[in-house]
Amino acid sequence: MLLCATMFLSLSSCSDDDEVLVTTEQIIGTWDVIWAEQDGESLDVPEGYIYINLNEDGSYRTTMFDDYYIGTYKLEGNTVVGTTKDPITEYYKFTSLDGNNASIDYSNSVGDRYKFKAVKR
Repeated sequence: MLLCATMFLSLSSCSDDDEVLVTTEQIIGTWDVIWAEQDGESLDVPEGYIYINLNEDGSYRTTMFDDYYIGTYKLEGNTVVGTTKDPITEYYKFTSLDGNNASIDYSNSVGDRYKFKAVKR
């Protein structure tokens, strides 16, 4: 019985949805979005049209096409949670992070959702 319980706990801790380990040091900097998807469709993203600048002091700026958002952020697990002055809450969930390359699921409190591939400058 104890063996079965141990095996169950061991198997249940393995998951395909394991969070990517992200540290503040890894995310600080400017991330240029090189690919974006909304509602399953790829978007044309000219260079410099979407970027995220995360500063050491907890402030950030996001530029998306002709709009920009300024606020403060905190790192919660693998998700950067930003709050703008509007206030709008933005979520940048790092689904993969390999050096200066990242895949990010973006959403905000107004209902926008995107998938990004980004490169850190």
